Amino acid sequence: MKQPNSTEDLTRRAVLKAGATTAAAVGLPLNALGAEDSAEKKPLPTRVLGRTGKKVSILNLGTAQGDMGARMFNAAYANGVRYFDTADCYIGGDSEQKVGDWLAGNGRRKEFFVVTKDHPETPEQWVQMVDARLAALKTDYIDMFFIHGLGGGFRGGGDETARDIPKDKDWAKAADTMKKAGKIHAAGFSTHTMISLRTALLNNAATGGWVDAIMVGYDPKLVRENADFNKALDACHKAGVGLISMKEMRGLDAMPKILPEFESMGLTSHQAVLHAVWNDERFASICSAMTNFKMLEENSDAARKFKPMPDKKISAVIDLYKRYAGTFCNGCDGRCQQAGGTRAALGDMARYLSYFERDGSRAEARALYAALPKEQRDWHGADLAAASAACTSQLDFEALLARVEQKLA
Repeated sequence: MKQPNSTEDLTRRAVLKAGATTAAAVGLPLNALGAEDSAEKKPLPTRVLGRTGKKVSILNLGTAQGDMGARMFNAAYANGVRYFDTADCYIGGDSEQKVGDWLAGNGRRKEFFVVTKDHPETPEQWVQMVDARLAALKTDYIDMFFIHGLGGGFRGGGDETARDIPKDKDWAKAADTMKKAGKIHAAGFSTHTMISLRTALLNNAATGGWVDAIMVGYDPKLVRENADFNKALDACHKAGVGLISMKEMRGLDAMPKILPEFESMGLTSHQAVLHAVWNDERFASICSAMTNFKMLEENSDAARKFKPMPDKKISAVIDLYKRYAGTFCNGCDGRCQQAGGTRAALGDMARYLSYFERDGSRAEARALYAALPKEQRDWHGADLAAASAACTSQLDFEALLARVEQKLA
């Protein structure tokens, strides 16, 4: 989850408060962050991550983009975060190295729950990949090892060949092999594919037996409006499969910072969205791509003061998606393509545009766009008005795809 970017520089006092920690906190010189008098905070509240039995921070630091390194990790530690999420491909492949360097340099590895991911095509390949991930992280074990992005994106209905992986015996054996070797403590997958396939993956994970946790594209609007997806989350929770939320803030770029319905609760709009997710007790943690100290401080503060929200306030949060989530559809089910009479990957292209415009991940967005087959990039001739009307998030495809062609082509 990444909030709309805040680029203003913090004042010296705000930087200290956001986590420019004391040397004692991280084993670094006092001037490493320009900090002299900040006090680290207690660890954030935790929840148990499914059958793993591990207590994890309800907020974790996603390291897919931004200026990730010692300064941000120091600040995360000082703000109570004890859970880092990384992958083989994040920040051009540098994310794991930076996380590993930081943990190895301060002796705090055992305090952290570390998740990493890779892109295996076979169970055997997954087992072979773990040693590279361990080396990059400079650790002898990984708390959670995910198959990255299972099911692919939205295009063409997602990768249906992935549907049965969560209940496949060979993948179960691969996970068990890595666990018995002591290289990983738990295994699972991340997914934000088309909602029908996402739902099927969750249901198969609930019955398959080997998946310990899933990081899944989620938001309060999606779970309220899609009964099948909600039931699949229930099935996972009852089966002891831990759940981690991602993408819950995606598309809310235009959302005002302060709204009266949340200000009375002492929450910014973004904090209200976080609280609405934590209100779903099935989820142990939120993965948040906090790319500046202000965002880190705000989200950590939200975690510390979380308390259950009344249904009226949850409904107000859901209304935010209806009013402001105009660049990304978390619940894409392909109806936009069908209504528009096109093979173009409308949902994927909108998602890549959000990576470019919102995250600043321009090279990644262009590479993903270029990797689409030609027919899935060709939206000309599609009935975009019909596609927008059918879209569960009412995306304005005419405006979005014009920007896609201008910025990603």
